[in-house]
Amino acid sequence: MARAKNTSRAEARRRARAATRTEHDAETRELTAESEQPAQDQPRPSFFNPPRFREDLRLLPRILTSRRLLIVPPLMLLIGFALTMMAGQLVGEAAAIADLYVQLFFLPPALLTFFLAGFIAPRASYLVGALLGAFSGLLWAIIIFAGLTTAADPVTDPQADAAAVTSYLFVLNVGYGTFAAAFAAWYRDFLRRMQEQGRARRAEREAKERERRREQRRGDRQSVRRTR
Repeated sequence: MARAKNTSRAEARRRARAATRTEHDAETRELTAESEQPAQDQPRPSFFNPPRFREDLRLLPRILTSRRLLIVPPLMLLIGFALTMMAGQLVGEAAAIADLYVQLFFLPPALLTFFLAGFIAPRASYLVGALLGAFSGLLWAIIIFAGLTTAADPVTDPQADAAAVTSYLFVLNVGYGTFAAAFAAWYRDFLRRMQEQGRARRAEREAKERERRREQRRGDRQSVRRTR
């Protein structure tokens, strides 16, 4: 007679994975709730919420690991970096597609990439954008010191000092990354508020419509009783 398979270890692993997922989801909800909850020590205007730098900096490691999609913007920069390094090896449609990608997502300032990062981050988007800008500046420093810029390159003049150009691009990327990511977070919250207000208005209209129908049915019943 075959022995029954021991499933205790597999069950323990399943429970551990479930606990890990639950903890990760709880941290994400906590970070999102913290980003939406105003500080208690000062009033926060509805148009712009001033950042809480110390708290955001303390939570930054958790923020960067709270959502898997946050890996997408750095990957987009790495793809742009690889395409720039391969620029001389691509021809035809491949070169045209690569050039379009670099123009949209990698060429300083890579606003679309920074905007996406700020839209995904649950809070402290300005710090996420600044880190992404610093990473972009580092990648462009490698490109410049590798001598891959040309006279047709809109980023820099090949006769310019490499260190000066690298410093300029680093500051440019960090500045635009911070601003674009912060604006993306504000725009995301603005859309969320609009959706919530729309749902509240629809719920109010539906409640009024239900009350109207209820009153109408009550009036109809009273009319029937009078006719009897």
